[in-house]
Amino acid sequence: MKIKIKLSELLYFSAFFIWLFFNFIAQTNLIHKYPEIYRLRIIAMIVSILILVVKLVLEKHTKGFLLFYFLALILAIIIGISTHKLFDGVTIISTILLIVSVHKMNFRRILIFWSISIFLFMLFVFVFLKLGMLENTLRLQLGGRLRYSQGYQYVSLGANYLFHLTLVYLYLRKSEIKFLEMFILAAINYYFYVHTDTKSAFFLSVVALILVFLFKNRVINRKILIITGEIVLTAGMLIPIFLTYLYNPNSSFFQTLNTALTGRLSLGNKTLSLYGVDIFGQRIDWELQQRATSVFDNYLYVDSSFVNILLHYGIVLLVLIWLSYYLLIKAGYFNTIEMLIFIVLIIHSMFDPQFFELMYNPLLLLIGVSWSPDRYKYKESSID
Repeated sequence: MKIKIKLSELLYFSAFFIWLFFNFIAQTNLIHKYPEIYRLRIIAMIVSILILVVKLVLEKHTKGFLLFYFLALILAIIIGISTHKLFDGVTIISTILLIVSVHKMNFRRILIFWSISIFLFMLFVFVFLKLGMLENTLRLQLGGRLRYSQGYQYVSLGANYLFHLTLVYLYLRKSEIKFLEMFILAAINYYFYVHTDTKSAFFLSVVALILVFLFKNRVINRKILIITGEIVLTAGMLIPIFLTYLYNPNSSFFQTLNTALTGRLSLGNKTLSLYGVDIFGQRIDWELQQRATSVFDNYLYVDSSFVNILLHYGIVLLVLIWLSYYLLIKAGYFNTIEMLIFIVLIIHSMFDPQFFELMYNPLLLLIGVSWSPDRYKYKESSID
């Protein structure tokens, strides 16, 4: 198969690969041997920003798109400055530029590129782990849970990479996926579940596989699909926010729910009390060095993606994220399988933090697609 690639596409993929590679290796145990990776990650994201600016300059754009691009860039800079941290600032600016730069890009190609990249990165970690070149950190948590990191900095990272890779693979394959492919995906997810005990990633991967198996040759009524998508998107964002805000440690209901969610509500409420909510975000000093036996002591992090975005990056960004996906759903952009995958992603993101992290979630780039008048033109066009 002959693959044609334009200079603008080459620039985008180069920027995306550099961004992905350094953000990925910074989440592996290589960081313990080579702490300079942290510094290289910031440099890599700056290089990615520069490449994306060059891409913009070389392309021809309408005045409307240029206005949209610069408004997005201004928003990114404002949020970046509001975080008062170089890493957070560079991360939000590079992420938003990668999102808006998907204009005129083949979205399917981007998903394939991300999938191949993450697969190779994970294979690299697995091989190095088996060769003894990466530490398989053991973590003992509340209740005697034994969790192995599988070469990653935190025990849940590998399982969450695999969860999102599973969703994207299903999103790409749709009704063409074979039972053998699904079995292999389930088996690999089970391997990570057994070793890392990351429950939400495993069980929701299984849910996604079952849904695709059941509906791959069926079509849900368009109106039902749109209404369901709108409800899940909106409720999925609002429910964790309201639960966090309303959390009461003296309530038996909230105590039970908080325990079931491994402390997510209490940690979110604590962060909300300490920092409040800002329009354009704020600096938050996360404390990730938790004690070995519990997530409740000496630890501060908000695992809900939407609560995290609200507290860290502000009201404006969260509303824009909601609006972007709402417009796509309303326009009927998603077919049956795509909508089911998106619903599983939203459910996972309610109490897990990867939604606004591009190295995990390339469907975040749909925000850029939603504002493009050519969104359908570049959705499924084949690779020549």
